[in-house]
Amino acid sequence: MIDGIPAWVGLASPVSATLVVFWLVFTGRLIVRAAHDDVVRVLENQITALDKDRDGWKTSSERKGEIIQTLTATNAELIETARTTTHVMSALQERAGTS
Repeated sequence: MIDGIPAWVGLASPVSATLVVFWLVFTGRLIVRAAHDDVVRVLENQITALDKDRDGWKTSSERKGEIIQTLTATNAELIETARTTTHVMSALQERAGTS
């Protein structure tokens, strides 16, 4: 006994610390560095895949915007052509009716 501390306390501390470490390992709360590195590597690969997927969506969205602009310009040209055709046809009908 050291200054009022029973002798079994000196023996119990290393034993309890060892039991706590074993309990942490077996319940999965304490893992080795290699296992942690494997988990980190898997998560980094998932992040990389998500970044590629995001970039793919971004490219797809930009392409969709270009297609919409092209369709808008084409529709404007078609509307102008339709107006011209309507004007010509109306003029032909009026002329045919007056002859």
